[in-house]
Order: sequence, then structure tokens, then C-alpha cells
Amino acid sequence: MGEFPLPRIKDFLKTVVPFDALEDEELERVVGLMELAYFPRGQVIIQAGESPSKNLYVIMNGSVRVTLPRETGEELLVDVRGEGDTFGSLSLLQGELALFTVQAQEDLLSFMLPDAPFRELVEGNPVFRRHFSFGLSRNIEAVRRAADRHTMQMTGTESLGLDAALTGSRVSELMSKEVLTCLPATPVKAAARLMTQRRVGSIIITEPGGAPLGILTDTDLRVRVLAAGASAETSVAEVMSPFVKTIAPNAFAFEAMIEMARHGVHHLAVVDGPRLVGVISDHDLTMVTGSSPVGVMKEVSKVSKLEDLAAMPRRMKRVMETLLRLGGSAEYMQDVLGEFNDRLILRLLKITQRTMEHQGKGRAPVQFSWLALGGAGRREQALTMSQDYAVVYANVPPEREAAVRSWFLEFTTGISQGLEACGFFCRPGAVMTDPHACCRSESQWEEAFMAWVSSAEPEALTQVMGYFDLRAVYAETAFVETLWEKLFAAFDQHRGFLGRLGLAASQLRPPVGFLREFVVDTEGQYSDELNLDEAALDPVVQAARIMALDQRLRQTNTLERLGAVTRLGLLKEDFSEDLREAYGFVTLLRIARILENNNGHRPSALLDPASLNRVQRKMLKESFSVISRLQDFALQRYSGESGA
Repeated sequence: MGEFPLPRIKDFLKTVVPFDALEDEELERVVGLMELAYFPRGQVIIQAGESPSKNLYVIMNGSVRVTLPRETGEELLVDVRGEGDTFGSLSLLQGELALFTVQAQEDLLSFMLPDAPFRELVEGNPVFRRHFSFGLSRNIEAVRRAADRHTMQMTGTESLGLDAALTGSRVSELMSKEVLTCLPATPVKAAARLMTQRRVGSIIITEPGGAPLGILTDTDLRVRVLAAGASAETSVAEVMSPFVKTIAPNAFAFEAMIEMARHGVHHLAVVDGPRLVGVISDHDLTMVTGSSPVGVMKEVSKVSKLEDLAAMPRRMKRVMETLLRLGGSAEYMQDVLGEFNDRLILRLLKITQRTMEHQGKGRAPVQFSWLALGGAGRREQALTMSQDYAVVYANVPPEREAAVRSWFLEFTTGISQGLEACGFFCRPGAVMTDPHACCRSESQWEEAFMAWVSSAEPEALTQVMGYFDLRAVYAETAFVETLWEKLFAAFDQHRGFLGRLGLAASQLRPPVGFLREFVVDTEGQYSDELNLDEAALDPVVQAARIMALDQRLRQTNTLERLGAVTRLGLLKEDFSEDLREAYGFVTLLRIARILENNNGHRPSALLDPASLNRVQRKMLKESFSVISRLQDFALQRYSGESGA
């Protein structure tokens, strides 16, 4: 036992379930059988697929990650356990190969109770037997509900009030197993007859071996056969929709939801290897969840009135709550929300143009593009947070400039009012949401960008950094592609730009200097609250932006930028992986807080550190440390270039 006297160990175990139920004499006996072990951060204590544990571990200090290997080679996080928690009982009692991998997440001190006395306790003590029998079922259930349980623990989303039972749903449980199929050479007349007989709206076209090739739906029959005047003897291969989106039967339901939303499809082929075993549709998911990203996005594309469009963010909020509870990763959730925001903007553009036409102001006088900037440009915007944008219209002769600009100013103002009607809040004093500042011709925008690159000081760059996250949501011209080429050429001429951008980015530092409490704002309306954007996310965004621009990359999404610069060798793989985990964790925490705070009030990513649970605090502290290392790296790499 080393330096740990028996009384201290006994007092500690009295706080640990189920050891707290033992009589003093029995507890002293158990304490005498225990050993104290130290495991450094990163050490694997139990490896899935290998020999079962020989001890029950009781964590005294530190924490461990409990993960489950997946067929893809990835590790599914099942649980994070800390002080007073136990691990090792599952494989020990089953006597089989370990199901989970247990790895020290930080330096770990743990008491170890050997196999034999632990089994005696379980067999001879009803409290231990009930506790660890439940523990077995709980761990097995955790595999099915891992995403939800982890997300709840990490993000604190218990208050969202959605049915946690949804999290265990697998594709194999929801899919249609009796799939109607036919071969590519089947005439459409025969395929339609089969669909009618089975009373289904689609038929899957497969290879002779069973691999899916495409899908023929009622819509395809109407549009590609009847309306097109095609012969009833036409083969289904000629009119089918290519059906290349697949998913495994053991995937979680939330993964199917996100895949459909990401690719804009309503069906996924469920394949076991090359073999088709079922089909899952957004209708199948809606029956379970009550909402579907695909369904909401489809409705956005059909809306013709602003008042109907204004109701869509509220519906999307419910979908995002579901995805959060279902354990959607930060990357997937941002993809879904980014797609929704893009579709809402595109619909708002059409509605506003139609309104101006009905008012007699005509269509757009010249071609234009609508660019997303900042968080929207990176596809990292939270629901109903500020939409930063730029309107770029084609160059015109000086005599037409005033009239053209006047039309686009009114158009842009209409879009801003539409976004406000949809519940989007604009940041006070934001430059990127002022129609007059954000509506310019191509030459005017190009001139502004070149001025920032050539001469803007760090203080000025802090106001415009989000412009370098530009992305075209609607484009009638090739302005974005042309601008990137000119920007990259300008970087070569004005190398000091990256250094000045780095100095501008260094003004925000994650609060890693705390001892017992986080550093929070101490003044103003939101005193004693932690700003997740400023404290954690913005430093990553800014460092990733600088590195991407340095490498002449056109990606704007932060995780994509980090992945790209890692592949180019700027970041080490293990450090990059730590960054992705830290960024993903804080992003999910931010999404949860914004969803909770978005009840008719201005949404924010502010949180009270006192509201965090033990696991959240540990994860957040570790995330701050990793993020600070990234910022130090970026500063060291680019600080010497500010005067070039």
C-alpha cells in the first residue's frame, strides 16, 4: 500500500458504491487485499479482444476512457469514469475476452482488488451481486446507447427532454427488410407492376450478385418515363436514379439521419458487405424520432412565403436537439446545420427577388453572388446566430453604378429583414451584417481584400478575419475562384500579412491559467460566465485559418483545414487528433448551450462554470490546454513574418 494508510483507504471506500454497504470488519479485510497502482496518461489498462481483467479497479484519482472498437477501426466512446468509479468487472466476471478498451485519460491512481476476493464478494454479498449484475447489463446497454450517454455527460443535455430510448435504435431495427428488387434489364412496365402489387413507392435495381445499383421511384416513373414519353419497354437501368449511398445494418439510427441530410437523399441502401439486406428511408426515421433533417430541408425548398420560412428554424431546432441526444458528432451536426442554413438562404433569395419583382422593381440588373462569411462561411454557425454575408455584383460602367447598387442595397436589406423574421440575431455593431458595407461590386470587393492583405494592421484585421472564410452559397459568377487566385498571389507579395493576421489572432487566449476556477468575464451583463467561442473555439479557428492560407488551401471549415494541414505535415497526427477531439467537445457543449438558451432570447454560447459536472470540467480544462498549444505553435511559426 505504500504511503497510503489503511484508515485513509477505508474512509475513501466508504464513499464508493457498493463498498459503502460493507460492515467495518469486512471492509477492513477487503482493504487489506487491495493494491495501489499508478497508470500514466495514455496507458491502456484493459485491451478489447485480449485476456479478461484480473482485478476490479477502483479509481482514487484521475479518469479513464472506456471505448468499444468498431469495424471501421475507430473507437466508439462508451464512458468516461473518474474518482469513485470502478472498471474491469465485466470481463472479470464473464471470464471472456475483454469487450471494452480502458485507457488512462489522465494520470491515474487506482486501487486493485484481485479476481478471487472480488468474486467472493459478488457471490456472497447480495448488494455486490445486484450492483455488479446491473453493471454488466449497464455496460452492454452502453454499447447501444453510447452516443447518447456520452453526449449527455459531455454536454449536459439532460434538460432537453427528448426520449433517450431513441438512442439505441440501429438501422437493422428500423429498415425495411423485404426489399423489392429487380435486375437492370427489367422493363419499366414490369417494375411498375411489381411496385403496384407490393404497394410500395420504389424498387431497388441490383446486380445479379445482389449489390445495389440504383433506385426507381414513383417520381422517376412520372418524370422520366411518362412525362418524357419513354417506352414502357425501356429498361429500368436507363431511367433509375443512381443509388450509391449505403449504410451498414449495425450503424446507429442517428448516423442514417445525418447521412440522408448530408447527401440530400430520402433512402439509404443497407448493405452487409456487397449484399443488399434492406432499405431505410427518412420516413422510417421520422416514425421513430418524430422529425427528420431531410424532411425539414425538403420543406424549406418548397416554401413560398416568408412567414412559412420563418417557422423552419424552430422545426430545425427540434431536429438539432434530437441529433444532440442521439450522439451526433460535432462534424456531422455542423454539416447538417450548415446545409439547412444554406437552403434557407437560397429560399430567402428567391422569395425576396420575387417580392421585388411584384413591387415593380424588376429582377437583378446584373449577375451576382451571395457569399457566406465567418461562421456561416466555415459551416460552423449555430442555429439562428448571426449570418455574416457579402453580396458581390458584376462590374458595370460608372454611369450605371448608382442604379445597380441601389437595387442590390434594397435587395440585401430585404434579406436582412427576412433573416430577422426567421429569428436570426445579429451581433451589435457587426460590420458583416450591414447591407451598405456588405454590398459591393466585384472590383470594389477585390480592392478591399487587397488593401487588407497589403497594409491592414492587426487591430483592423481583427474586424475582417472572417472575410477570409468566404464561401459562395449562390453564385452566378466565378468571383470566388478568381478572388482566391488573386489572394494567393498577393500573399506571395505581402508575406507580412500572415504575421499580422497571427498577431491579430493572438489577442484571445484560452483560460489555462486557472487553478480551481475557470477564468470568466468579471464585468458587464454576462459577468461570471465563460464565453466558449472566445475561450476555446476562436483560437482554433484563427490558427487553422492562418495555416490554411499559408498553404494556399481553399477549405474554410476548421476541421477540414486542420485535416489538410496535418496531411501536409504542419501538425503531427497525434496532436491533430487531440485538437479535433478538443474542438469537437467544445463545439457540442456550445451547441447544447445555444439550444437551451434559444427560447426567444438572443442565443449565446455563454455558460456558468459552476453548472459543469466533473467530467465536463476535466474535459474542458484538457481542451483549453491543447488549444493553447496550437496557438503557441501558430504564433511561433508566423510571428517573425509580420514585418516582411
